Amino acid sequence: MSPVDRGSAGRRVRPDAMGLLRIPARWAALAAGWSLLGLSALIGLEVALRKVFNASLQGADEMGGYVVACVVGFGGALATLDRAHTRIDLLLERLPAGLRAGLNAAAALSLAAMAGFLALRGWATMRESVDYRSLSGTPLQTPLWAPQAVWVAGLAFFASVALAAALHALALLALDRGALNRRYGARTLSEEIAEERASLSDRGGDAGA
Repeated sequence: MSPVDRGSAGRRVRPDAMGLLRIPARWAALAAGWSLLGLSALIGLEVALRKVFNASLQGADEMGGYVVACVVGFGGALATLDRAHTRIDLLLERLPAGLRAGLNAAAALSLAAMAGFLALRGWATMRESVDYRSLSGTPLQTPLWAPQAVWVAGLAFFASVALAAALHALALLALDRGALNRRYGARTLSEEIAEERASLSDRGGDAGA
């Protein structure tokens, strides 16, 4: 096996202790992507029906809200593994390596705390919907616990990945601060350019084959 494996969207990542989480995260992200494609097709059909036949599917907008909410957690999990979350790094790369390591570990911990809070609040919201048998205020009268269950599952997965990343970052803070900065630091412009070049090279090789 090559020492470099391919991450999401053609990016290459080195396997590490977090590698086991990447497989379910990628599959979940793929399912989320297909869900968004299905939502796009549904919205396109809704627009065509309204324009041509003056009719409506009655619920496309509601389903769209559910889909967008549900994919957030699953996408956030893969973004955590791929360092794809937005970070302001105007001064970070100019700081000493030791200080950067501490800040990167703090960032991983804060992300885990936020993801855990979202998962807990999502669970509380779903429990209220179950207890009160809440229905959507739309013609579909959707039992809210059903889409909320998928939503909470995504948030819980995101929280689990973020917690694992935070623990890994803390371990690297004690053992290897250089590896911590490489694995959990903000992606630099040179790294992004190198990844794009590798992705283009791979696509060119596949097309040539």
